[in-house]
Amino acid sequence: MPVIANNVSLTAGSSSVNIFDNTNYQFVNEGTEIRVSAAVVGANDGIDGANVNYRFTINNTEFADNAIVPALVTGEPFTDGAASYRTNAVIATGQSRNRPLLVFRNQTAGTLVVKFYVFISQQA
Repeated sequence: MPVIANNVSLTAGSSSVNIFDNTNYQFVNEGTEIRVSAAVVGANDGIDGANVNYRFTINNTEFADNAIVPALVTGEPFTDGAASYRTNAVIATGQSRNRPLLVFRNQTAGTLVVKFYVFISQQA
């Protein structure tokens, strides 16, 4: 099954590009399962305006907006199966092309790294 996984370094006040852009999965078919896992490498205190947040949508359906990315926990592996890092698990329901969007935003005063792992089920 396809996976998009990487680290993204975000300077203070910056946002990432849509991680689905320029991949084979910038559009997915109806019935495609997408599971998003993410973690901040470093502290993420969860105070609005002083943390790392993310936005996840498919077409016009908003699954997360300004949601807090969990902090990476020492001793807990970062995998697709780790429940503490799973931020979303959805099925695309649009009848034709579905456009997923996943963007991370750093609202802290320093540079932070976000790890992400996105599972995409087989395309019908």
